[in-house]
Amino acid sequence: MNHAAAHAFPAPAGPSATPASGRLAGRPPTPQLWLCLGLPQLPMEVRSGGCGDEDARVIVDRAGRVVQASGPAADCGVAPGLPLNAALALCPGLLALERDEAAERAALERLAAWAGAFTSHVSLAPPAALLLEVQGSLRLFGGLEALRLRLRQALRGTGHEGREAVAPTPLAALWLARAGDAEAVTDPALLAGRIGPLRPAVTGWPAATLATLRSLGVASLADCLRLPRAGFARRVGRGPLADLDRALGRQPDPRAAFRPPSRYRGALELAAETADTARLARALGSLFAELEGFLRARQRAVSRLVIRFLHLRRPATEMVLGLAAPALEAAHFEALFAARLERFSLPAPVISVALEAAPGEPFDPVAAGLFGDGPGAAAGLRLVERLRARLGREAVHGLRLCDEHRPELAWRVAEPGADHYGPADRPAGPAGRRPGWLLAAPRPLPSRDGQPCHEGALRLESGPERLESGWWDGPEVLREYWIASTPAGARLWVFRDLSGAQERAGGARWFLHGVFG
Repeated sequence: MNHAAAHAFPAPAGPSATPASGRLAGRPPTPQLWLCLGLPQLPMEVRSGGCGDEDARVIVDRAGRVVQASGPAADCGVAPGLPLNAALALCPGLLALERDEAAERAALERLAAWAGAFTSHVSLAPPAALLLEVQGSLRLFGGLEALRLRLRQALRGTGHEGREAVAPTPLAALWLARAGDAEAVTDPALLAGRIGPLRPAVTGWPAATLATLRSLGVASLADCLRLPRAGFARRVGRGPLADLDRALGRQPDPRAAFRPPSRYRGALELAAETADTARLARALGSLFAELEGFLRARQRAVSRLVIRFLHLRRPATEMVLGLAAPALEAAHFEALFAARLERFSLPAPVISVALEAAPGEPFDPVAAGLFGDGPGAAAGLRLVERLRARLGREAVHGLRLCDEHRPELAWRVAEPGADHYGPADRPAGPAGRRPGWLLAAPRPLPSRDGQPCHEGALRLESGPERLESGWWDGPEVLREYWIASTPAGARLWVFRDLSGAQERAGGARWFLHGVFG
């Protein structure tokens, strides 16, 4: 810490010296740790979704001056502040995109909702930064560095470039992030020494204020701290003086927590029209990653996603992804989308993509479904989703048991993963007497001396089970079911028709209805 600076710039006296907002009298302040996530490429990212890094492009403001340049454009000498004509002279194939500040704000708010997966307190720091109070999250993630690593990995999936910094006050974290100082500072006593070398430009103070500081020979924040407080306030203003106090923790700096919307809506404009499925997949992949953070912050899951492809001169094309069970993983959404996109026909090139989803229900990591309860059920439902994405929704379905004694009517087609009868709710009948394979229709069997035959005379092992049903709606049945075995050892489910209709028609009275596995 710079001791000379500390003495020349003492903490203000009185109540304004309280270092934390909301503090109760007589209690020590609650320690805070702020992580600032800066997004230096946000203007470029919101206007060039799905573009590769090989494209030479720039973002220009309304005055026609370059705001940001991509790597290939910068290699040609294009830099922020250049007029567009000069940039085109340096790079003739340059793609110029107008800055969209509304889209930047929307993207910042979506990322704030996404960041709720890491902390319950996220604050916006427009135009291109987020402030996360992470002190309470350290134990959950296994420490500060583990949290930062998880944050970087998750941010990479959203398609955004981040620059983070950590400090005990939000303003110091913001300034350090703008300066690119990634080394965490956790001790408030070290703040003056850490922000002292920073240039005043990182503060975001007005240009007139920065010009005044230059005229005074001030080149760093340490120089600001060496100046007498009264003289600094008179020459530069009380606003910058208060900012320095807040950055050092000498004054409270309350930050309003961002309140996310009830449903996710994300959109990403492409740099140019494209029908390239790889670019579309990259663009949607970043939105899926945002959606995952949005859902994890609420411990919610979705079973339906709506994707819209916008065209220049045609109505939007809509794709609906239906999931067999609620989920929240971006990788799962991407796999389903890729499979569906292979058989999806777009009527025209796409200029932007949008994704919408409403959290449907609390997330249950172990879903029950097609293959019973437990982890195997979740895997089975994922398989159903992938098959549906590739083959079509109508090609894959589930089965549901019905409260019906007639075996051929005791099931119906159902949505995979839908509620189904458990073992205790199945139609009445002796346990273990239902075969795994039921024939589409009973098959007549020959008989000899009143006994059924199939690949030889059948041996009746157990039975009979009397079944009489259907008199109220038809077809009425009156049967006696037996478990029988063939000479080769196969176990069959056979029945004798007792209704008399078959006998009067001169047909068989024994039928094969199922085969046991």
